[in-house]
Amino acid sequence: MYTQSEPIGTRTWIPLQDTPQVRATYRAMIHTDYGLLAVMSAENDPKVKHNGEYVFVMPEAIPSYLISLAVGDLEFKETGPRTGVYAEKSVVRAAAKEFADTESMIAAGEKLFGPYRWNRYDILVLPPSFPEGGEENPRLSFITPTVIAGDKSLVSVIAHELAHSWSGNLVSNATWRDVWLNEGVTVFLEGRIMTAVYGEQRTSMEAVLGLQSLRDELATLAPRDQVLAIDLRDRDPELAFSTVPYEKGRLFMKYLDAKFGAERFDVFLHGYFDHFAFTSISTEQFNEYLFANLLERFPGLVSRDQVLAWENAPGIPAEPSPHSGHHDDGLRVRRHRGRRHERPNARRSPPPSKPRPRVL
Repeated sequence: MYTQSEPIGTRTWIPLQDTPQVRATYRAMIHTDYGLLAVMSAENDPKVKHNGEYVFVMPEAIPSYLISLAVGDLEFKETGPRTGVYAEKSVVRAAAKEFADTESMIAAGEKLFGPYRWNRYDILVLPPSFPEGGEENPRLSFITPTVIAGDKSLVSVIAHELAHSWSGNLVSNATWRDVWLNEGVTVFLEGRIMTAVYGEQRTSMEAVLGLQSLRDELATLAPRDQVLAIDLRDRDPELAFSTVPYEKGRLFMKYLDAKFGAERFDVFLHGYFDHFAFTSISTEQFNEYLFANLLERFPGLVSRDQVLAWENAPGIPAEPSPHSGHHDDGLRVRRHRGRRHERPNARRSPPPSKPRPRVL
């Protein structure tokens, strides 16, 4: 049994205000049959024996969509001092081997974006029926078993969900109109983590595939759905989860990084995550912080009109495209991101050659 709550599914199993603008801590008591293991997006101590009775505590305030629960015939295998994998016995060994670099990814993220504030980062491998590629539930990402390719060619899914520990979980979108603040920033952070752990060539290939996916989807979307700050009034929030918030959002972050320089932009990101930690913000709040800390401090590099065009105009501004000079290094790099690495028909991130489950 597992939950899938994003964007507005939490209301189906917990009676609460199901909006990301409202954040709360929680405490949960779960009873299971003996022999089954329960896990939640909260403090999970893999060394504690529960015998069918569990108490979970999430001490940090999170939006309701990040509350998650799963119960199954699970085993745990450690991959690092603060990382590990929960999975069924038949796949736990292969999963732990595939995701052995998770601790290195956390270390890279901390160096780039500031401290990891969630204590542990574990991965739960769901059954094949799981309808997403990945979900970024704090402390415990939910991952499809199809990411276990045997050659780490799809571990960008893990980098993506881990990056949500800063962008999405630590600083969340206030409404689903602002979901690009979760996903676009996260795809940018994902690329930085992948570069630190696996090198620039791997990241460049992922970026090329992402841009191709974005262009393909833009050709099918109405202009109003090609913008980052999408108008969702009287519309299903699921409509926000096209490739646009993921890949156009990443391109916007890459644009700012190139214009201001990596050193300045890294300082901006550190300050951004510290300033808004454990809050949910709007596009307008992001802009206010961006204008004050980059545009006004370093005038003449990017204008307010250029920022607003990225957020509110359809299409992609004319900027250099990512490219990869190597295509035959033996890596089978497929876009397999979380809705996240997501739902087959509504990706939170760009699609692979086949429609991929979305990565949230």
